[in-house]
Amino acid sequence: MSSKSYFRTVDITEEREERFKSIFDTTMDPREWMAHNGHRFIAGDPRRFKFRDLILEAWIHKAFSALVDEGIEKLWYEFLTPDEIERVSDIYHNP
Repeated sequence: MSSKSYFRTVDITEEREERFKSIFDTTMDPREWMAHNGHRFIAGDPRRFKFRDLILEAWIHKAFSALVDEGIEKLWYEFLTPDEIERVSDIYHNP
């Protein structure tokens, strides 16, 4: 197994970076954003891209590290109400 990290290995196009800016709300805590929206990410990891906007890149790394390292359910219980958990859990478990 290679010890080389795949993070920051792909240059991102300006158009794709703008799309990420429109998807992610970087004014919000990355872990909380992931609690509300992480159930929508079933594949892919944008941490592999080299962003020009380093603030966006750092935010994405924090958000996806929380999703991968802590797990979506832990984030739900920390940031969501029971009604919100029920709604996103249903979406997550029944795509």
